[in-house]
Amino acid sequence: MKKSILIVLLIGFASVVQAQVSAEIELGAKGVMSGNIQNDNTNTASTVSDFSDSQLLLGFKEKLYNAWRGQMVFGMQFPDADSDLGQVFYNHVFIKLENKNNIFKLGRSTTQTILNEFPTLRDDDAILFNYSLNPFSAGINTQDNQYGNVIEFTHIFKQRYWLILHGENFVDASEPDNFELNSYGASMQYIVPESQRWNRDVIQKIGISYNNYLTDRSGYSGYEKSLKNVLGTVTLNIKPDPINFIDLKIQGIYNVGFSEVDSLISFSEYVRSPSTSFFGTVRYLYRKLERPYIQTSAGFGYKSFSEVQGSEQFMGIANLFYRIGENFDIGLQYRYLKNSGQSANLFGKDEHRLQFTLVYSINQLFNNQFDDRNSILNLEHGYLK
Repeated sequence: MKKSILIVLLIGFASVVQAQVSAEIELGAKGVMSGNIQNDNTNTASTVSDFSDSQLLLGFKEKLYNAWRGQMVFGMQFPDADSDLGQVFYNHVFIKLENKNNIFKLGRSTTQTILNEFPTLRDDDAILFNYSLNPFSAGINTQDNQYGNVIEFTHIFKQRYWLILHGENFVDASEPDNFELNSYGASMQYIVPESQRWNRDVIQKIGISYNNYLTDRSGYSGYEKSLKNVLGTVTLNIKPDPINFIDLKIQGIYNVGFSEVDSLISFSEYVRSPSTSFFGTVRYLYRKLERPYIQTSAGFGYKSFSEVQGSEQFMGIANLFYRIGENFDIGLQYRYLKNSGQSANLFGKDEHRLQFTLVYSINQLFNNQFDDRNSILNLEHGYLK
């Protein structure tokens, strides 16, 4: 009898130990399918079936000693059809260590080239206005500006103030096999936690960041060789009502640039020329039974170049999304882009794009053990939250 009781206790203890050391597994997937009707300055219309930015994310999370936890994430994405990245692009391969107030990330992931998340269908819909652009890129791939080999440290004060120190290795078109850090920077942000956003605080988010790219500026040395970008953003809850919610998001980027770059013949000069850009959106979200139901937004972007007179860029964008099932949306988005001066030589004089879209997202946890700040899908762009 005693032997039987001892065996039962040992089996129970082994089960508890196994439960404690087993990893939490998180699966995230997002399908973004759109029919794009585009008309450019050549007065020719084209229709494209577009599934770019559809992706699969897989994460493993483990409890460590003391109050720390570790996470490993693998992710792959379908890039734009006109990119040179092949059929599949690996956008996330990193390990992260974190506790309540500190986060350390090392590997390949999204970079600190944008401060806010705007309610556009895809994150690159306004990339010329709301991203700090990669000066080492040839301009073919939007992913060159969004992803890199990163090393990041984040400290969170009072669960609302986020200090982020970061260094990156961005893809360099002239040296694709060089994996040395070619960018560094820092940001300070005030972010209201998701669970508190309905407490009617007017300011939801405010932040500023600095990116320094280690370029090879001819005739200069040291710090003066670097390309510097300063970003600022604010999110205001105009009407933080739990049913009818309205917010305003604005971000500005000041690219210090190089004063000697006074033309926009190539993408390299476009990125290196001193410029100022703004992008903002007003969003309305209707929630039914405590779930997002209908969302509509309108946005405007503007960019000017101080050393290239007469060169400006304007963008208007509007969309509507309707949730027809759990995490399943149907939507419509219209974008207008106008370029004047030398920017028209790079991007065309103007462009109209109409997109009809279906989007499905799924997030599934196995062996759930942790409360978390974000789901694995928050590593990527989300238009409806």
